[in-house]
Amino acid sequence: MRLRTVSAGLAVAAVAVMAAGGPVNAADDPSEDEVRTAVQRAVSGEATAADLEIIKNDPELARTVPMSVKAGDPVVTKADPPRRPAGRDSSASRAALLLYDQVCVNVDVPLTLTSWAGTTIYTWHHAFSYCTANRTPGREASRVISVGLYNRGDYLTDKSSVVYPQGLVTDVFNAPVNGVIGTDTTGVGSRFFSHMARSVNLCFAQFACYASNLPQSKLTIGRDGVAVAFASAL
Repeated sequence: MRLRTVSAGLAVAAVAVMAAGGPVNAADDPSEDEVRTAVQRAVSGEATAADLEIIKNDPELARTVPMSVKAGDPVVTKADPPRRPAGRDSSASRAALLLYDQVCVNVDVPLTLTSWAGTTIYTWHHAFSYCTANRTPGREASRVISVGLYNRGDYLTDKSSVVYPQGLVTDVFNAPVNGVIGTDTTGVGSRFFSHMARSVNLCFAQFACYASNLPQSKLTIGRDGVAVAFASAL
């Protein structure tokens, strides 16, 4: 997790919002500096026991300070092949007519950031579709990518009020038509992949941001689905 540096005025404003809803007894309240330091250490993974006590005792802090990230299992469903525009007859589409036993799938891999309160801050999804087919009827060793990645993109769900998505930082893939899949059903170790990463700021107001992270995943492609080569929100 990367810290986002803000001006002194914005930092004070953010701390004031964070402290709202905390303990009623002002004598026991942590100072603004203590709250700010606790949040910074927690975001960078260096929180002390005292820092965590400040965060856990304030419901607003506990719901908005990230604690852990988890990549979910790939969700794979049957897909319809993309429709070819009328009048188009490319070499790739003509080659597809010679293929057999085509399998098309939709893939969606979620990555969830969780707070110290156990609530979801956001879930980021990396999704796309593709097809494979055999060059020789019934011979899986001849299986190739028959339709490259389509409907490819990313999106956020379960987004809390502190989440401000930014631009894509990484957007690369390697899945050429006629690339040989062979008997690889799972995608583990496959040279064919999709890698996406998006910058996401965590802010109490649009310009009072306390952290910036980079949800990303690299998915390697097999016949029946994908393997998660790596996934991270850091």
